[in-house]
Amino acid sequence: MRIEPFAISGLGHQSSLIADDDAGVAAVVDPRRDVDLYLETAQAHGLRITHVVETHLHNDYVSGGRDLAALTDAEHVIGAGAALRYEHRGLTDRATFDVGALHFEVLDTPGHTPEHVSYTVSDTTRANEPVLVFSGGSMLVGAVGRTDLLGADQAIPYAHAMYHSLHDTLLTLEDFVAVHPTHGAGSLCSTGISGTPTSTIGFERRYDPLLAPMEVEAFARALLAGQPTIPRYFARMRPINQGGPTLLHGQIPDCPPRSVAQVVADVAAGAQIVDARPASRHVTAHIPGSLSIPLDDSFGTWLGWVIDLDRPVVLVIEQASDIDPLMRQALRIGQDQVLGHLDGGVNAWAASGRPTEASGRLSAAELAAALQAPERADRPLLIDVRQASEYDEGHVPGAVHIAGGSLPDRLAELPRDRPIACMCAAGFRASIATSLLRSAGFERVSWVSDGVPIWRASGYPLEIGRAGSRGPV
Repeated sequence: MRIEPFAISGLGHQSSLIADDDAGVAAVVDPRRDVDLYLETAQAHGLRITHVVETHLHNDYVSGGRDLAALTDAEHVIGAGAALRYEHRGLTDRATFDVGALHFEVLDTPGHTPEHVSYTVSDTTRANEPVLVFSGGSMLVGAVGRTDLLGADQAIPYAHAMYHSLHDTLLTLEDFVAVHPTHGAGSLCSTGISGTPTSTIGFERRYDPLLAPMEVEAFARALLAGQPTIPRYFARMRPINQGGPTLLHGQIPDCPPRSVAQVVADVAAGAQIVDARPASRHVTAHIPGSLSIPLDDSFGTWLGWVIDLDRPVVLVIEQASDIDPLMRQALRIGQDQVLGHLDGGVNAWAASGRPTEASGRLSAAELAAALQAPERADRPLLIDVRQASEYDEGHVPGAVHIAGGSLPDRLAELPRDRPIACMCAAGFRASIATSLLRSAGFERVSWVSDGVPIWRASGYPLEIGRAGSRGPV
């Protein structure tokens, strides 16, 4: 038995190719949308992909299942409750199928989503009992999949279902059974997920705090406490995955260069310019109205969080090699309308005679000094754009908490008669927030390039808890 893991750190997504090498056949479990790497891996090992296996309708990314099945003529399997609107085989509890000598059995494990299933795998060349379980978004490493993604009204009932899926089904497996979840560290599908990608039933039974003996109501409260803010694009993923993502045929679409005149026309027609350069470059000079989402592992998450998927996008890049990772991340969250990138970047824009603008930039020391300004009109309102749990653990005294993804909904609360500064842990989220405010017409906005850890390390005070969290007064 061969298992090849694949991880997307920004999404906290984990998928697997599992194969019977002797038979030359393989299955791919919960594939990402850009499926070329599975095809390359299978080819490199002389394997034929016969099954595409999914644990649930994903809320955090567009599935590559439809594309991969079409490219390989594999059977696409998922829990029957998913009711996909394209060719697939819907499986019910205890249904089975084989990939060579690897015997898969379906376990109904609702909770993270109502149609969620897990799959045990037995290597029948050795024994007819499971050696691993693909647990999807149910049992995670050090955590449990959240149950509020389909609405707050369903969170408690789904948490009850999750409790029973764990205790009545998954925890009945032998301690040695390996646990391979779909959601890993960095995923917003739960909190507290370990950085270790896999585990065992026995280890999780002993060390996962949510698997400790407790009543179902206590479990629901513990599970739902402190979950991160849900990105806007999550609401679009389930219907896209159920209805059928647009086929990419294993190809990453082009991101052609566009002239300044074309980009001007694009913006006039409703497109959004996304500046994927480092935040330090954007703050110095950028196109008015552009949003800063620097290229890193979470670019796609933030792209889907702050820009509607129906709105076309034009990229500003630093170098040509940025295009491939940017396009892959955009596709994974369903942004299929990347028109291209600005040819020549901001320099070409400025050379054409069109204006650029800059944002303020503050270090920790400069922020500390600014917060002591004697006049309120000169003292910046500091917005901490991290998650609530991060804010509670320690923030700059007086900082207002507004999670970065929630900022577009709270602009009316913010003053326009005083400076505003945005701060996070390392500058990435603050750059996005600063650009959101600039694009909304706030003129005196500064990016705090030093995050809270540097503030702390510099000896400045921290405030613990919720003081100041509700918003500006």
